[in-house]
Amino acid sequence: MLRAVRDRVRGTPALARLLSLASLLLVAAAAHSGARTGTVAWVPLVVAGVALAVVTGATTHLWPLPAIWLVVTLLAAASGTVVGSGWLVGALVGGAVALAVALLLDTAPLRGARRRARP
Repeated sequence: MLRAVRDRVRGTPALARLLSLASLLLVAAAAHSGARTGTVAWVPLVVAGVALAVVTGATTHLWPLPAIWLVVTLLAAASGTVVGSGWLVGALVGGAVALAVALLLDTAPLRGARRRARP
């Protein structure tokens, strides 16, 4: 079923771009909400953003989601009052770890191809 949904989305490039942007905006809203309020209202937003990106296959790379999380968290911290330094440190560390893992996963095929090409 997921494969059929992905195929339909990829068959319509405009829809794929729209859903990719929507998933990024949901993750950005989650980061901003968490930094400003500290409540768990950010959890459904980030889950919806990641689920939208994964289910529809709108993003071919994983790194934009944690990258937008880090950028919006830093912008929220720089532009005003943050709920707490503990939340901010946790969000930044979690975002940095997620970004590193996403970059490793995104570059795994390239690294594997380079290893196989070596004699």
